[in-house]
Amino acid sequence: MQEVIMLKISTKLSTTLSLALAIFFFLCCVAGLFALPALTEALINTVDNIGHRENISSLGRTLCLICAYCIVLTMLLADVLVFRLLLLVRKAEVFTDRAVSLIRGVSWCCLSLCIPFGCLGIYFQLAWIVCLLAVFLGICLRVCKNAFEEATRIKQENDLTV
Repeated sequence: MQEVIMLKISTKLSTTLSLALAIFFFLCCVAGLFALPALTEALINTVDNIGHRENISSLGRTLCLICAYCIVLTMLLADVLVFRLLLLVRKAEVFTDRAVSLIRGVSWCCLSLCIPFGCLGIYFQLAWIVCLLAVFLGICLRVCKNAFEEATRIKQENDLTV
């Protein structure tokens, strides 16, 4: 059987790359906040056969814009938490209560995204898929958080033993 060779970069380089991507994503989200009214209006006015957007009232348009702001602000919060977690990874402080708390925060951000995406599902049926994906990702992060929490507890016990 032939072994699959994958490109592997150093942990430091990987962490630095992840930090750079987190910063880039943060800047894109901040820029998106300013463009959100125009982007939301353009999305509403896009003609397709998916969704019920023919006669969205001004109240419906406002709901879409509010949901869009909630989504971007939640993503900004999650990105800040991920950035702080990456800083802990860089300092080799992964199995700490602080890291577990940051993972918990990101999972709650993912789970909370189902609310605005669920509301957008009224007009954009594909938003329901994103809603389900956000819930699934939130659940996966909760499982990871539980594993990290247990590993942190074991590490603390071992630190006391030695």
